[in-house]
Amino acid sequence: EKIVEGLTKESAYQQTLEELNSFFKEKEINPNELEILRRILDGNIANLSVNQIRSDGYVVSTLEASLWCLLNTESYEDCVLKAVNLGEDTDTTGAVAGSIAGLLYGYEELPSHWLEQTARKADIEDLTQRLATKYSV
Repeated sequence: EKIVEGLTKESAYQQTLEELNSFFKEKEINPNELEILRRILDGNIANLSVNQIRSDGYVVSTLEASLWCLLNTESYEDCVLKAVNLGEDTDTTGAVAGSIAGLLYGYEELPSHWLEQTARKADIEDLTQRLATKYSV
C-alpha cells in the first residue's frame, strides 16, 4: 500500500514497520510469538549479508528474502535476479520479490526481453485489463 502511495521503498518499509509494531502492541500480541518476525520487525533486514538470508519456501523466510532483495537493489530486474539467485525456493521468492518490485518500479521497468518470452502473454494482459477496469475508481 505504501509503495502504491508513492513512498520510497525505505520509507514504505519503515512506515509499515511502525504500523505493525503499533498494531502488535495494541492487540497485546505476546512478544515471544513475534520472535519469528524479529528480523523483519527490527527494521534492519537490508543490513544482513546474503549468507544470512534464506529462501527455503517458509513464508517468513520468503518475506525476509523478498524484502532484502528489494531493499538491496535499484531496479526491477536486479531485484528479481537477486531473488532467484539466492537459490532454494527460487520461484516463490522471485514471484514475491517481483510482485513488490513491480509495484515500486511499474510495468515500464519490466525488461522487454522477459515480457516477449512470457507464456500466454495475451491472456495475462487481458486478465490484467479486466481487473484494472473492475477496480478502477
